[in-house]
Amino acid sequence: MLPILYKCNFFTIYTYGVFVAIAFIVSTVLLSKEAKRTGQNEDVIYNLCVLLLISGIVSARLFYIFLNWDYFASDLTEIFKINHGGLVWFGGLIGAAISALIFMRYKKLSVVSTIDLFIPYVALGQAIGRLGCFFNGCCYGREAQWGIYFPVHGRTLVPSQLFDSLTLLLIFLALRFMRKRAKGGQVFSMYLILASVQRFMSEFIRGDERPFYFHLSIFQWISAGLFIVGIFCYLFVSWKKRSV
Repeated sequence: MLPILYKCNFFTIYTYGVFVAIAFIVSTVLLSKEAKRTGQNEDVIYNLCVLLLISGIVSARLFYIFLNWDYFASDLTEIFKINHGGLVWFGGLIGAAISALIFMRYKKLSVVSTIDLFIPYVALGQAIGRLGCFFNGCCYGREAQWGIYFPVHGRTLVPSQLFDSLTLLLIFLALRFMRKRAKGGQVFSMYLILASVQRFMSEFIRGDERPFYFHLSIFQWISAGLFIVGIFCYLFVSWKKRSV
């Protein structure tokens, strides 16, 4: 693996951070082009992207710290060492969603259409970001003879990060294709459905520690909840669309 891309006496460039930056730049550029094509204000969309990035990372980190407080309590400086890994997608989704809703209300944007515009590129950003996890060695999979050797762990592990990256890329492509025909919240609903299924399944090959309840990880329980919400939302917006 390659957790450090470049290091000198003055600064260190972490591969994880580079991929987060790439994810943001690629997603923002493509999203801005899509916004321009659909007649939306590019500057407002860009500002919302920056807000989502900051709020998403902060809330994803806080959620991870909450779930692993025993580890951080012994060394509080680890809270700020994000290069060691430790971002929870669910926490980032919740924090980013709350900040986005506040921003959209303030700017008087259409919440439903704006979310449908954004959400495919959230999946794309996740797909690129998972490559950073692979090089960093975090979010690793179970031990397996057919896996990839991770020097940071000294074991041959399932490359769960690559599985996540590929499946999230497929979700992005599916949502982009769907957006050409879907309206009124269907794209966002489908994201919840597909992303929750993807995370639920990926948990079976994950090897890092996480809380378990009734033989399912906490992330699988959250995924199940989001899946139900996604199904309900999709059926509701589909019914509403037909009844108009």
